[in-house]
Amino acid sequence: METNIDVVMARLEPYLELFDTILRHGHSQYEQYPASLVVDHDASTQAHCTNRHIIVEAHNVLDDLPLVRHIEVRQQNLWLFESANSVVRFKKTDEVGISSNYPTSQATAFDDGEELPGLPVAPTRLTVGYLLDETGIGYMRSQVSLPTKRGAIWCAAIIPSHSREANEGAWYPVTKQLSSPI
Repeated sequence: METNIDVVMARLEPYLELFDTILRHGHSQYEQYPASLVVDHDASTQAHCTNRHIIVEAHNVLDDLPLVRHIEVRQQNLWLFESANSVVRFKKTDEVGISSNYPTSQATAFDDGEELPGLPVAPTRLTVGYLLDETGIGYMRSQVSLPTKRGAIWCAAIIPSHSREANEGAWYPVTKQLSSPI
């Protein structure tokens, strides 16, 4: 399994704009819910609803691409990108790329690199996630991270094409931003 951020992100570069589009679509769908409905939603409910929209959009965008294959393993939706030798899952993440909800046994197995039915062992396992602001409302960025059982080895922010400067790359490495003392 490749773990070098530069190698992995170079392999994924043809898909980064698609990842960003999929994640932003899921969030924008949730933003359209009426206030009277979401007033009772906690962060977990919000993440679940958003993720359902993300999964549907991922199917719409990715399923017909060559060398991309959807695999459902123990109720976990994964996409294998054969040309990038990577498998991804979509999740709400924190600023260092860690999934922010309680890990299921499926998520733990994915992070730990355990053998999963239908999934080759060799691909790099990645979380493609979205980061919201402190209010849990504003969309900050889309990102790709390499999870392990002890946290993320690295996290890379995706720069949407419409936000890039001339000759700017499609991603940059990110680290956790520490709060300044009051």
